[in-house]
Amino acid sequence: MRENNFSYRTDDRLFRLRKRLKKEGLEAFIVTEPHNVFYLTGTWAEGVILLTSSDRFFITSRLYEEEAKKELSGWQVVIRKEALEKAIGKILTRVEASKIGFEASHLSYRQYKRLIELVGRRLVPCTGLVEDLRLVKDEEELSCIRKATRVTELLFDHLKGLLKVGITEKEVSAEAIYFIRKMADKESFPPIVLFGERTSLPHGRPGERKLKKGDLVLFDLGAMVEGYCADLTRTFFFGQVEERWHKIRDLLRQAQEEAINSVRPGVKSSRIDRIIRQRLKEEGYVFIHNTGHGVGLEVHEEPNISPDSKRILREGMVFTIEPGVYFPGEGGVRVERMLLVTQNGGEVLDDYRQ
Repeated sequence: MRENNFSYRTDDRLFRLRKRLKKEGLEAFIVTEPHNVFYLTGTWAEGVILLTSSDRFFITSRLYEEEAKKELSGWQVVIRKEALEKAIGKILTRVEASKIGFEASHLSYRQYKRLIELVGRRLVPCTGLVEDLRLVKDEEELSCIRKATRVTELLFDHLKGLLKVGITEKEVSAEAIYFIRKMADKESFPPIVLFGERTSLPHGRPGERKLKKGDLVLFDLGAMVEGYCADLTRTFFFGQVEERWHKIRDLLRQAQEEAINSVRPGVKSSRIDRIIRQRLKEEGYVFIHNTGHGVGLEVHEEPNISPDSKRILREGMVFTIEPGVYFPGEGGVRVERMLLVTQNGGEVLDDYRQ
């Protein structure tokens, strides 16, 4: 549990969300996605939001009653004793709302059907209403992301010092988790630690593979601070490796720098992807995944840096640029950095060191 000292932040977020709801013609809105609930309340107590133009309800269970009442000043905390949808329905019978929005990507079909039975066909499926607010980070959010990034960089240095012949991927991964839990809140995602030929697996799970001289070593790691994520990838060489791996890593860094230099407000995110993809194609390599993704309360969120994205970059957005090249059964190289869109360009949030 953490003290909610930033109620003015959540008040501003609620104000902006209500403006959006009014624009969409919605008189009430049900928020069920946990990251969105945290964004609007500042608490990780498990619950659901029901927001109207004048009221804000936080519906939770007895398990989180103490936490919610302590942290949620200005909210009507409702302790439910029945199924969630029934608790929502009870409140809605007291609220004058002809159009009620809900998060279509998170509410289950069973819950949706039950709500329809309780409140009638006033429900309107919505997507992206809160996520659009989360796109641009404020100073509090950026401070958390910077701290998480710094812990992740320290983790790289720590793990490099542990590398020795015979150590396994799972052993290094366990050390990564222990380090993060000491220095931050928890991991943004399960650590990716891969050796040798297994580095060709973009999202491979650490296994019993033992480190040998001449191996590639891929770390994809991220710490979390106050709910905000970091996500960085580095590829190291343990001893002497084939020259082609050095050339590939240098190429990825060069392509990445070109993409970084193109970042500024007003640029389509697909353009960033195109720079990476075209450069690798010119050198004869196939790029099998998107160039990057937004980072914030979730380790993968908008903006997506992909070929078909229509998202326009705005000041305050945070995302990764992570070109990679993979050869099944042989190995792979990926380098991932985090960017903040500033007024004049892009600020790299991490310090690249091999």
